[in-house]
Amino acid sequence: MKKFEFHLDGLLRVKRQLEHLAELEQQKAQRRVADAVAKVAMLTDQLAKASDHIAGRVGQAMTAGEWAAAFARAERLGQMIADARQEVLAAEGLLDNARRERVQVATEVEAISTLRGQQWEQWRQEVAAADQERLDELGLRRWMAAQAGPRLEAA
Repeated sequence: MKKFEFHLDGLLRVKRQLEHLAELEQQKAQRRVADAVAKVAMLTDQLAKASDHIAGRVGQAMTAGEWAAAFARAERLGQMIADARQEVLAAEGLLDNARRERVQVATEVEAISTLRGQQWEQWRQEVAAADQERLDELGLRRWMAAQAGPRLEAA
């Protein structure tokens, strides 16, 4: 009997590669989310320090320029935080897309792998049946030869 061949092995190989690439993309997207979250935390910390600095100056004389600079810095940090939060949302969207893509490809790989396993099992059973048929034929021939042997000796 010929060896086992699965006609979708090439497709399975490609899908496994795509699955690996999808996993890498998901990891990359997770890093983007983590980096964006860290950026928000850093900017929030800077804003808190700037606020503490200004709060520490309450009751002290500050020039209009110092107040304007402090206000402008706080406003700029606030805008940077808002932008960084938008980056977090965008990165989370990319992460969701990467997860969906990985799940889709993994499902396809699993389906093709299951089909391959089923076809391999069917092939294995066919080989076992063919082997059993050969053994049965061999046993029958030996039995028939043994039966024919005593008749030849009696004659």
